[in-house]
Amino acid sequence: MGAFLDELNDRVKALAGDWSKYTLVGSFALYVVGYLVVRFHLTTIGVGTDLAVLDERYLFTGARFLVYLVSAVPSLVLVALPVAAIGWGVSRLLPDAARAGLRARVMRPRPLAWFGIVFALATIQLVMRQCFLFSDLLLARQLPPEPSWLVALLLDDRRMPLYFSLLVGACAVPLLTLWALRASTPDQLGGFVKGLLAFLAAVQVLLLPVNYGVLIVDKVLPRVTAVGKQPLAPGEVAWLVWEGKEGVTFLVKRAEPNRRSLVTVRRAEVERTEILGFDRIVPTLFGTRHGSN
Repeated sequence: MGAFLDELNDRVKALAGDWSKYTLVGSFALYVVGYLVVRFHLTTIGVGTDLAVLDERYLFTGARFLVYLVSAVPSLVLVALPVAAIGWGVSRLLPDAARAGLRARVMRPRPLAWFGIVFALATIQLVMRQCFLFSDLLLARQLPPEPSWLVALLLDDRRMPLYFSLLVGACAVPLLTLWALRASTPDQLGGFVKGLLAFLAAVQVLLLPVNYGVLIVDKVLPRVTAVGKQPLAPGEVAWLVWEGKEGVTFLVKRAEPNRRSLVTVRRAEVERTEILGFDRIVPTLFGTRHGSN
């Protein structure tokens, strides 16, 4: 009994040590992801800020991204299940020999690796990099004309969760391909091909928080009654955009002349903030009927 308790005690101590390491690595990963999200979000809306290297908001933003990422999985499963069911049904109609031959051809290491590479390249170039076309949106006179499908998602973002779920699924394809090739030998698959596939898979994963920051995070802004201590003039509308380390940034829109500007005031001047509502800022600024709630 004493030996059992000693062994149990040793395992608990080892688990506690490993848990602290996992917590440190996980917190650092969330911090880096949160910084990427915040940095690209601010670049997209056109706010120049006093971003600090150390800010707890990066950790909270990284946690928000993780929650959004996890919540995208059920939608992805709902999309993938019918496709998998159709594929399984078709495979059951084939003779056993034909099914085995098809599986052997599909799982050949080199063609499978090149499929993953081509898929990752197409996803990065044609889909995930398109978000870089959006910048300085709060002061832009109009949205970029292309890509029109992504502009439509920004203006009516009810389909954005499904789009992000599909991005997650696209990132899973090269990762699953790498997992399927884990037992391949150098004779079956060259080191360059496998390394290129791993690099492209990492790029896709890195672009996920970038797309989240550009397209999703904080696109609903609080509408306020004053800019710092200065009340709004007749015909003006203002939104709270960003609270930085030293200053607070507001977006001010004037009806006559039709002009928008970003105003930053010192934090000490913002003694009271009155919020009137929350507006989905992209459709509000660019004139769709889905503007506010």
